[in-house]
Amino acid sequence: MGLRRGTEVTNESIRLTELRELLNSINQAATRVEEVLKCQVIILAFHELAGIERDVVDDLEFYIRERGLQEGRDVCIVLHTWGGDADAAYHIGIRLQNLVKDRKLIMVVPRLAKSAGTLLACAGDKIYATPITELGPVDPQVLVPSTGRYISARRISDSLKQVIETIEETKISSQQVVQAIFSNIPIAEMGHFDSLLKHVKSLLEEVLIKRMGRGQNGKRIAEIAEKLTKGYEYHGKVLHVDEASTIGLSIEVLEGDKLDAVYSLYKGIKDLFDVVNEVLEPLLYKVPTLPPIRPYRIDHGLIYLPSLEE
Repeated sequence: MGLRRGTEVTNESIRLTELRELLNSINQAATRVEEVLKCQVIILAFHELAGIERDVVDDLEFYIRERGLQEGRDVCIVLHTWGGDADAAYHIGIRLQNLVKDRKLIMVVPRLAKSAGTLLACAGDKIYATPITELGPVDPQVLVPSTGRYISARRISDSLKQVIETIEETKISSQQVVQAIFSNIPIAEMGHFDSLLKHVKSLLEEVLIKRMGRGQNGKRIAEIAEKLTKGYEYHGKVLHVDEASTIGLSIEVLEGDKLDAVYSLYKGIKDLFDVVNEVLEPLLYKVPTLPPIRPYRIDHGLIYLPSLEE
């Protein structure tokens, strides 16, 4: 028993030592990115089990108050996320826009900024991308109580229209059949879903008009927001750099030393996430709940991970 306990303590020490080493490596890579991009780098990276939530607004605010913004330097937010709360992403975007003032706010997306992450990326003056950068639709996802599953609010609205058209075309008259068809469509919440789509579209328009869309007319900004919230059938759709540019986003694909530096930083973040996944995988079969998410603060920002100290 004593040997086993000692082994567990040793493994725990090795795990935490590796975590610290990986975080230090990410810090060093971020310093190199600052040198080649000539901006202050702030990392906002989220493990796949973490997301942009309202607590991130607080975490980022206190981080910036403690670290400060460097006078006269543009700010580069290195963003990696699968998404989260659209309102939280909007709030972070507006706060960053106000803090940066007359300097440039650049969103650096080495790999992923999906869903609410795309909304946050749109708060910048420009997006710095790599050849594998992936953005995504910003259509809000809602819980359907009857199924317990999340689905696009836009798809629910479209489904209702299709059902009504089918009933009219096929002339279904059986009340029982019609009730069965509508039973899985949350009709009572339809007004809420439509309002949610309009709300997220308005958030996109607001962040765009203050930076990336500055100088464009309101109609063009509305078209971009409309495309991102309602223009795609699938929420997981890959919006690669070419399509993002076609939509109207200001996006620049990095090359040379700039690309090398950003890839090096991304590799450090990916290596960290891979180690966390190796630790978490056996827990999936042993414990009912996974460790809580916490921000790991480094000199160059915040990285959200399941806590390995739990």
